[in-house]
Amino acid sequence: MIRRSCLLLLLSGLLLSAASSDWVLIRTTDGTAVEGQANVAAALHQASGSVLSFHGGVAASALEKDRIAAGIAAIQGKERASRDAAVEELTAIGVPVLDPLLKAYKDTDQHEPRPLYRLFERIMPSGADGFDRTLSLVRMEGGKMVRIAAPQGSLEVRKADGTKTAVPWDSVRTLAVRKKLVKRSMAVHSLRHCNQIEYLDTGVSLSGSSKVDLAAEGFARLSFNEDGWSSDPNGLTKPGSPTYKTHLVGGHPFGALVGRVGAGGEVFFVGKKAVKTGLPAGRLMLAVNDNAHWQNNLGTYSVTLVATDAYDFGEAQ
Repeated sequence: MIRRSCLLLLLSGLLLSAASSDWVLIRTTDGTAVEGQANVAAALHQASGSVLSFHGGVAASALEKDRIAAGIAAIQGKERASRDAAVEELTAIGVPVLDPLLKAYKDTDQHEPRPLYRLFERIMPSGADGFDRTLSLVRMEGGKMVRIAAPQGSLEVRKADGTKTAVPWDSVRTLAVRKKLVKRSMAVHSLRHCNQIEYLDTGVSLSGSSKVDLAAEGFARLSFNEDGWSSDPNGLTKPGSPTYKTHLVGGHPFGALVGRVGAGGEVFFVGKKAVKTGLPAGRLMLAVNDNAHWQNNLGTYSVTLVATDAYDFGEAQ
């Protein structure tokens, strides 16, 4: 009887441990990705509620310092691919970017659409900003955000192959908890989120098993008063003016809602409705398709996104 009671207690403990474990995606301060199961709630007990993501505020590593300096320079440069890659990298590093980024800003009369200016909100939502820039950020379901000191000790992670690894908290740069379902509503602006400027980061990071359902509506003007250059999210169906021989740019219609996964990902058509499976793992991004003459764009597409088996890193920015 005693032996049976001990066995039941052991099984109950194992079940409780499994129930309290989340599937997580971790980026460390050396840029390494670690994915597996971990008991996040026990480690982040200061933040009551269901955790969506953790953004570490520990000082930048030597590697990160070099990447931050190079990234800020690249974002202000003219080479588009390098700029996009730098925005993605500095967004991933997060909190330690705030100090050097704020020092890099110049007090001018023109801020938008400029990726360096937009980077701040990608990293730090206004509702979580504060005087102590070194505190870590924890985001929870329901929109609550708290700033805390980095936890002590290590987080034990059980990987898919069953092996375990201990990840020191002072090396965790970001951590996100995989959710069965992530829902988003967002606005994709034809000027700010034109593919010639920068993509809107949905804040959703896909896994290899994610299914994405996107629906969009709205009206965008790509040439102010010329209705021929106006469209819904499906984009133009014919050339916008007699001087153009095609309604396509970069293989997709002018004005169409397009997407990609990661800064260097292949661009795909979204339009009014798209259901995608088999996309690569990484951050999902959206934009309005246009050419280099983007300055005369007006209008916004309202987009709803539903993703399965995905990570929630924050609101769309």
